[in-house]
Amino acid sequence: MRKIISAIFLFLMTLGQMSCQTKEMKIIYENKSEEVPTELNETQEYILKKKSINSDFDYSKLNNIDNYNKAESFEPINGKYTYFQFISTFKGQAYVAPGDSGDRIKIFHDILIIKTNESDEVVDAYQFTLEWAEKPFQYDVYKSNAEKLILKDNLDINLLHLYRTEYWNDKDKLFKGNGVIKLK
Repeated sequence: MRKIISAIFLFLMTLGQMSCQTKEMKIIYENKSEEVPTELNETQEYILKKKSINSDFDYSKLNNIDNYNKAESFEPINGKYTYFQFISTFKGQAYVAPGDSGDRIKIFHDILIIKTNESDEVVDAYQFTLEWAEKPFQYDVYKSNAEKLILKDNLDINLLHLYRTEYWNDKDKLFKGNGVIKLK
């Protein structure tokens, strides 16, 4: 009887340990091709670059980007969501200091990360321009406050309702870009 109780106890302990383990993050899609930039004033295309399952955002880095590598801050970590990373390559006007000569049209890259639940509902999203050069970098981090939004191909980025995580002026907190999310 004692052996049976010990065996049952050991079985339950093993079962409990297995159920408490988080599934390992797994990248299921990665696109390393370089994208052709959209022209000035054209609608940006956010091209899928990475998708992983059992993932989450690294909020410690996203909420304190000034202390981390900018691109690294948008990489997935272990979690329970599906993670998507998009890049929008586009031509835009760069700031040129008065008196400087040079082309104001430069190529920029906006990174957009989205996490969804098992129903493809957007749980959270962040957007950032990788070429943002002025500190605090946090000023250019936008966070979604969309509710009950399903991620789908050709989704208008403005439906994410992106707002700066830090802002100095209420008139400057809303994301002013335009673009569509490309899942395919």
